[in-house]
Amino acid sequence: MKKYICLLLAGAMALSVLCLSGCTKKQDESWKNKGYDLSVPTLNEDGWYLVFEDEFDGKELNEGIKFGEKYKGNQEIWTTSPHAIRWESQNKKKPEQACWWCPEMVEIKDSNAIIHSRYEENHSCSGDCPQKGRFTSGIETRLIKGDNNDNKGTADEMLFSQAFGYFEVKVKIPDSDGLWSAFWLQSSNMRKVGNEGQDGTEIDVYESAFRRSKNSQMGHALLWDGYGKSAKSSAYIGKLEQDLYDGYHTYALKWTPEYYVFYIDGKATWASSDGEVSKVKEFLRLTVEIDAGDGWGPHAQKIGQFSHNNDDNDDFMIDYVKVWQNENYEQFIKEDNEFEGSVDLS
Repeated sequence: MKKYICLLLAGAMALSVLCLSGCTKKQDESWKNKGYDLSVPTLNEDGWYLVFEDEFDGKELNEGIKFGEKYKGNQEIWTTSPHAIRWESQNKKKPEQACWWCPEMVEIKDSNAIIHSRYEENHSCSGDCPQKGRFTSGIETRLIKGDNNDNKGTADEMLFSQAFGYFEVKVKIPDSDGLWSAFWLQSSNMRKVGNEGQDGTEIDVYESAFRRSKNSQMGHALLWDGYGKSAKSSAYIGKLEQDLYDGYHTYALKWTPEYYVFYIDGKATWASSDGEVSKVKEFLRLTVEIDAGDGWGPHAQKIGQFSHNNDDNDDFMIDYVKVWQNENYEQFIKEDNEFEGSVDLS
């Protein structure tokens, strides 16, 4: 890699901003003293109310979701991530090292949404997946109309989306080489250039690319103005005492009209107003990704090579997802069409 790289492929869609100059970049801790309210909100206090909570009690997605009294949207809010290739193989001689998202890798069992990651030589599914390759998936609250391989949000149907609020998941992240999971929010409009991130920001609540780190770490990131030459981003890697690869942990976002606060196990781990804060509704994504033969993951982390021995590959376990809204924030929500600008699909 070049000596200085500031824009990486992050989260599940692009990489975060980090300087790879051969030394460890000292993290800016000033966010702790900028006056952000870092407290975790309390349901039914100070304007907070339940939108939905899903503990995956059933045999299929969208069974047993608990919706709040004010919720008036779709009852079926989840689908699997786009059934298509995710990353091309970095080695043209080994096309089987490409990463594919396939709904066959999603299972609802034992009150968990389970995302499997497997190498298969006799893969069979309803889509265009190859017979031999690396397969994983995710769940999300938008449906792409038309060609899934265009996975750029130009024709999305929102099954569920929300601007502002509190979003929390309890998950067990996969503890295997070549894998990273993520919880992120995204707007179909975030590829529009010229409004900073107000018209949509990819919000990476967490990305688990730190299994090989000597210290327990986790990354958060914000990306806006697309993923091309106009792309902008901000990222933070926090150190923690607990081993996040041991058992279940909670990851959360408080998104206000003025700033974002990120939490791990109920403790604030970053806060930011970078990108001038998204003001539009965004959809939810919980995904797993596999390295494409190069052994690299987000935040410029070496994550190792994915094993083709499936006994070595851990599952992503999603115990629950819960979403709240604050009635005091609703007046600041804007529609996508309120923002002008060109869309960068690069």
